[in-house]
Amino acid sequence: MSAEPIQPRPNPDAERNGAELGEGRYDAESIRVLEGLEAVRKRPAMYIGDTALSGLHHLVYEVVDNAIDEAMAGYCRNIQVKLGADGSCTVADDGRGIPVGPMDEPNNPAVHGKSALEVVLTTLHAGGKFDRESYKVSGGLHGVGVSVVCALSEHMAVEVQRDGRIYSIRLERGKVVKPAEEVGESRKTGTRVEFRPDPEIFTDCNFRYETLANRMRELAYLNEGVSIRLVDERTGKSEEFRFQDGLREFVAHLAEGKDLVHKIQVLRASSEAQKLVCEVAFVYTDGYTETLLAFANNIHNIDGGTHLTGFKSALTRTMNQYAKKANLLKGDLVPTGEDLREGLVAVVSVKVPEPQFEAQTKVRLMNPEVESFVEQTVNEQLGHWLEENPADSKRVIQKALQAATAREAARRAREAARKTALSSGNLPGKLWDCRSRDRDATELFLVEGDSAGGSAKQGRDSATQAILPLKGKILNVEKARLDRVLSHEEIRTIISAVGCGTGLDDFDLEKRRYGKLIIMTDADIDGSHIRTLILTFLFRHMRPLIDGGHVYVAQPPLYLLRKGKKSEYVLNDAVLNRKLLEWGLDGTRLEIREGGKARTIADGALRELAELIDAIESKGYVLRRRNIELAELLTRHRDSQTGALPCLRVLMDDEERYFYNEQEFAEFRRAVQQRCGEVDVVDGSMLGGGNGSRDGDGSAVRIVRYELSECRSLEELIRRYEAAGLTLADFFMRREELVTGELPPAKFVLLPGEGHALELNNASEIAHSVRELGRRGIEIKRFKGLGEMNSDELWETTLDPSRRSLLRVVISEDPGDPEQLETDAREADRIFSILMGDNVGSRREFIEANAIHVKDLDV
Repeated sequence: MSAEPIQPRPNPDAERNGAELGEGRYDAESIRVLEGLEAVRKRPAMYIGDTALSGLHHLVYEVVDNAIDEAMAGYCRNIQVKLGADGSCTVADDGRGIPVGPMDEPNNPAVHGKSALEVVLTTLHAGGKFDRESYKVSGGLHGVGVSVVCALSEHMAVEVQRDGRIYSIRLERGKVVKPAEEVGESRKTGTRVEFRPDPEIFTDCNFRYETLANRMRELAYLNEGVSIRLVDERTGKSEEFRFQDGLREFVAHLAEGKDLVHKIQVLRASSEAQKLVCEVAFVYTDGYTETLLAFANNIHNIDGGTHLTGFKSALTRTMNQYAKKANLLKGDLVPTGEDLREGLVAVVSVKVPEPQFEAQTKVRLMNPEVESFVEQTVNEQLGHWLEENPADSKRVIQKALQAATAREAARRAREAARKTALSSGNLPGKLWDCRSRDRDATELFLVEGDSAGGSAKQGRDSATQAILPLKGKILNVEKARLDRVLSHEEIRTIISAVGCGTGLDDFDLEKRRYGKLIIMTDADIDGSHIRTLILTFLFRHMRPLIDGGHVYVAQPPLYLLRKGKKSEYVLNDAVLNRKLLEWGLDGTRLEIREGGKARTIADGALRELAELIDAIESKGYVLRRRNIELAELLTRHRDSQTGALPCLRVLMDDEERYFYNEQEFAEFRRAVQQRCGEVDVVDGSMLGGGNGSRDGDGSAVRIVRYELSECRSLEELIRRYEAAGLTLADFFMRREELVTGELPPAKFVLLPGEGHALELNNASEIAHSVRELGRRGIEIKRFKGLGEMNSDELWETTLDPSRRSLLRVVISEDPGDPEQLETDAREADRIFSILMGDNVGSRREFIEANAIHVKDLDV
């Protein structure tokens, strides 16, 4: 019997309908096979979660995790992450280097004979982590990481040092544009990956320094002795993370701002038979919240898993057994697990050869053998610690007993509140409620002081806006247990007005009476303190309001501008500068006078030129931070034929050289190598730079290399500037005084619609001078507080939904990413502890470290 190909039965009606509609056809021709990395570019969210900030930073994590896997295998000690001024990211390590030799896969013609480096970068599910020989433990399991980064990058350049040679390859959007080739010799080993996210894929390609810093710090804590250096060329900011006692220092970081009940303890155990490793670091603090973090193979499991379950159950059992044995329990009161974890800060880290996670997101570890292993470790070693440290053990148990007592008192306080204010429907007498019962359309303003509350009451829309004036400063809940919090009058008033209850057990977001909760305080120091106290209370006891996006901070304007009959409120200095530029451009012309002739630039062309000059000056500011003067770069090192700017600056033997592409630099390196022997190339921005010279033992010539990534965008800006008919000489022109003491006639003159003309020294002054014209005849009034506004002004600036500006209070800029949300929540918890806790030293250090970022300080 033979089988014939299946022939589809004709359907005249379907064919006729398809022809009429011109769509809806589904047959064999509709089936597509996406080859190589095309599938990744077609559906990027399948591989990195999304194409927003979470997915953008996931690209960095994928590359860094490969270096961390090398560190866990014992081959890497230094990792460097650099954010380029052009939006690129470079990750370099001193591991073994990605293999580069030809693939010997005769049964797979697609990869047979290709360089292993190319295969790793361009083929999904290709890597060295599928067996357990190259890597005993790793975070990457599927071999898709770096190839996905390659597919979603506008360009990627990889340099590998291994086997005494240097190899490089370049790709664009997953396609090889420059095959793997040998470019030099080196005794070092390692991998350097530079990539720039593709703007065709990502809506926002700007890396967030703080987001990456938190992750790099976390990885350094979990990998003792490994140095991770993060540099941001855009701002000049840099940090190096290296910890010799990682988990202990991690817990100290998490507990910052709190007083410790005892010294930080570390529990460690390993099993050769199961190939499991468990490390637990913990400390009890004087705080009232618990902080528990769980990691498996350096992967943060935000929903915990078997390792965290084992730790919690062992902690509760061991603590209660000790308390009973030591006769520390009184009556029938037995602390629960929640009571025993009050003030606890702990990190649980396990290494598992074959981890099983809940889905691809790896938020929960599922291995059952890990739970019993962690439980056994904590039972034994925590029990020994309790027995050997009776004074510390007694303080911890007494803290848990106080938590249990406070829990009962808080329960009674909530019951009393429910039976009175909430259950009876009574509202606070000081609340000026709104008429509408459409919850989503209503707003509750928490206003600082009775006077501002009175103005807000007069200026509000009473149909939808409720006003609750607060007397003085509310209780600092960071220093109080829940029973004391619930006894504070102003806090009870807020709870009653909002209507949701408080705490984990009694809070119900659906019972809220208002769609928005808006904090409205003065812009002075007292107002900032009151706002912080309210936010501390909401974060600690009513956090679902923040998570649900219902909490806002009012943004009264900083300035009132008046010009003639026109007036306008301005939120901050950035908006003020934009407004001054807009007003300065109104009716203004730029006249360029040369050789007895003059040409004029006005309207949209003048605006574009001013914005272009601002952009060039911004790039110049970045270059100056790197000791490169914009004028020297553009006039001495710009290619006179092509207009190209150098992409590399190199120092060797106290001499400075510039190169316009990687090929030029590779040829230079080969020439130096042939002439002088071994060459050591150092990334100046990562390692502090210095002059190129021989190493300490004189064995290798040192070349310090600086990447000028900002020149890529600067080159385009200069081309646009010159397209406007201006030259670089115009940009840097100087008007020197004549022998008579007078200045020569100006080439650039701004002619406003009204008033006298403004002569400029050069083209670079155009944007600044336009803003100076915008200042003419303007009265600028700066507000400091709500009390300076009458009810009409308050309505126009802060209450009117059509004109006001509100800041939504969020835990994370990227709430769609659970891992980032948890990381940001943990950092918020730490900062609240520092700023609002009892540890004065930590608070002073935080203020001193962040003082440089303060603007508009009220003194």
